[in-house]
Amino acid sequence: MQIIQESIDALRAHISITLEKSDYESRCEKILNIQRKQAQMPGFRKGKVPMSIIRKQYGRSVLADEMNKLLAEALQKHVESNKIHVLGNPIPAENQKDSGDWDKPGSFTFNYEMGIAPKIEFSFGWRAKFARHFIKVDKKAIDLRIQDIQRQHGKVNDVEMAGEKDMLMGTFVQLDENGEILEGGIENRSSISIEGIEDKATSKKLVGAKMNDVIVLDPSKVSKGHDDLGRMLGITHDEVHHLKGEFKFGVEEIKCLEEHEVNQSLFDKIYPKDEVTDLKEFKARIEKDLEGHFDRDAEWLFRRRFVVDLMEYMKIQLPETFLKRWIVLTNEKPVTPEQVEKEFAGYADSLRWQLVQKAIMEKLDMKVSGEELQAEARRFVGAQYAQYGMPLDEETMTNVAKSVLEKDDERRRIADVIIEGKVVDHLKTLVTIKDKSVSFEKFSELAAEVK
Repeated sequence: MQIIQESIDALRAHISITLEKSDYESRCEKILNIQRKQAQMPGFRKGKVPMSIIRKQYGRSVLADEMNKLLAEALQKHVESNKIHVLGNPIPAENQKDSGDWDKPGSFTFNYEMGIAPKIEFSFGWRAKFARHFIKVDKKAIDLRIQDIQRQHGKVNDVEMAGEKDMLMGTFVQLDENGEILEGGIENRSSISIEGIEDKATSKKLVGAKMNDVIVLDPSKVSKGHDDLGRMLGITHDEVHHLKGEFKFGVEEIKCLEEHEVNQSLFDKIYPKDEVTDLKEFKARIEKDLEGHFDRDAEWLFRRRFVVDLMEYMKIQLPETFLKRWIVLTNEKPVTPEQVEKEFAGYADSLRWQLVQKAIMEKLDMKVSGEELQAEARRFVGAQYAQYGMPLDEETMTNVAKSVLEKDDERRRIADVIIEGKVVDHLKTLVTIKDKSVSFEKFSELAAEVK
C-alpha cells in the first residue's frame, strides 16, 4: 500500500492511495471461504459449492466491500499518524480518475480530497477592541418603569369613547376591492391598542370611536410586524404575506386602563410592606433594580454579540469549495449545490465558532464537572418553571434536574452551554472591552440582531 499526500492549497490536500493485490487478496479470500461454507445451490451439498462459482457470484461485491474498508482504515490511520486536523471526511477527488481493473484485480489507485482545519490564533493584541453596550439608568428610564408598574397594577374600565391610550375590542372582517364583505374571507375577533399605532392617520380614525362604530382600515397599520398581524387576524405567517386589501373593524368594547396612583398602596405591592414609604425612596429602589436588570441585559447582549463580532474580527479561513462538495456528497437527505450555497454562510459561521471553542478547550484542558452539570441543569429547570409561574422547592428542583441529565441529548446540550460560557469568559480576558452607553431603542435594535 502506498499513500501520497500533496497540497492543493493551505486548507486542502490531495491524497492518492494505491492498493496492491497483496493488500486485499487474503481478506477477500477469507470472506469468500465463509460465503462458500454458507452457500446452498442446486446440485451441491451445503459448503461444497466450487470456489470458482462462489468467486464468480460474490467476488466483485466482496472485493468492493473489502476495498472500501481498507481505504477507510488507511485514511484514518494516515490522518491520526500525521496528526492532521481534518474538516469533515476525505471525499473522492473531483478532477482525478481512479485506476484499476475490477474484472482482473491487480493494482488499484484511488484519489481523495481532504479539507484541513485552519490553525486558530489567539494573540489578538490591543487592537482587538469590543463594545459592551448598556442602557444608562436616567430619569426617563426610572419614570418609564414607574409608569409600567402603575399600569401593571392599574384597573381596566369600560368607557363610551376611545381615547389615545385605550384598547378597542371587536371583529375584523375582510373586504374585497369594491369595499364589500369578501365571500369566504377572513373574520376574526381581536383587539387594537391605539397607543401602539404609529400611523397617525389610522390612529386619528380610531380616537373618538364609540360602541358599534364600524371603521375601515388597513390591518397592517394597527399591528407590529407579520407575526403580530397573523395573531390579530387568526391566520398563519405565510398567509400574511399574501394578504391584500382593507378590513372593516366593528367596535364591540372599549377598554380604558386607569393607572394606579403612586402611593403607599403601590409601594407595598412592589416591595415588602412599609419598606418604602415615600416617592424618593421608591425612585431610589427602582433605580437600583434597573441597574441590576440593565447590567444583566448588557452582559447577555455582549456575550451574544461578542461571539459574532469576534468571528468577524478573526476572519478564520475555511476550505469552502471542499466543504460545499462534502455537504452535498454526505448529507443524509439529497441536497442541491444551490441549497448548500444559500445556507452555507450560517453553516460556516457555526463551524468557525466550533473550531474556536475546540482550540480553547484543548489549550486549557477544559472539562465539565458533574457539579457544574447539576448546577446548570437546576438553573435551566428553575427558569423553565418560573416562566410559567411555578416556582419549585429545592428538593423537587434537584430531582427534576437529575431526570433531565439522564437524557443524553439534554446532558450534551447543557454541557455545551457550560463550555460556551467558559470559552467566552476566557476570550474576554484576551481582548479590550469598553462600556458604551446607548439608548433603550438602540439597545433593543442590537438585541434583535442576535436573537
